[in-house]
Amino acid sequence: MKISRGIVAALLGTTMLAGAVSAQQTPAAPAPTVQQKAEAARDFMKLSTDGAVAFRNLHMARIAIFEADPVAAKKMLADTRAALAKAKVDSTAFTKAEAELKAPKGMNVPTAASGPAVAWLPIDGQLTLGEDFVATPAKAAAVAEANKHLEKGQRKEAIEKLKLADVNVMFTMALAPLDRTMADVDIAAKFMDEGKYYEANAAMKKAEDGVRYDSVAAVAVPQKAEEKKTQ
Repeated sequence: MKISRGIVAALLGTTMLAGAVSAQQTPAAPAPTVQQKAEAARDFMKLSTDGAVAFRNLHMARIAIFEADPVAAKKMLADTRAALAKAKVDSTAFTKAEAELKAPKGMNVPTAASGPAVAWLPIDGQLTLGEDFVATPAKAAAVAEANKHLEKGQRKEAIEKLKLADVNVMFTMALAPLDRTMADVDIAAKFMDEGKYYEANAAMKKAEDGVRYDSVAAVAVPQKAEEKKTQ
């Protein structure tokens, strides 16, 4: 799954994870809370590299099953389990109730019932311009400079550049429920050892389908209140 982390510097809409949906930041959106700012700063710096590797290997394992190559599937599944074990201790997972996740507008996701907080592994993420973005020479230049910083992995510098130019930006993460994912992968491995490839594939698909999305304001420019008209 190839996902661009750059910012789309054009008036062609904004591309979200895997090009599936569009982010939306309305002009009347309030300034982010202290908690939202803390979440954005944390998540920008702590995407799980091992988690991303695990899901890439998981998908390759499913492809190997479709191609009738159980040896390769077992190898990729073993690599998935190893990567998830590393991801569990890489300090990137954070705890949150599924009902509190805020998927991008326009993305159809299952409605989560209220429940306890669980550990989520951020396996990927992307910055997108708010839908209220209107290109001006100054803002276009700021976006271009931010993209240069992002290409070098300089997220903080990119965010500061956009903040100074009053450019609204959202950050969307792809999140895997850590414990459920590891359990599904373990079940898949057990089925593979028993030669039950259809069941193994179903367990792996369940793990992939368990990914959820959460969006936070990376840079949210508060709308200036209109001056009250004098009587």
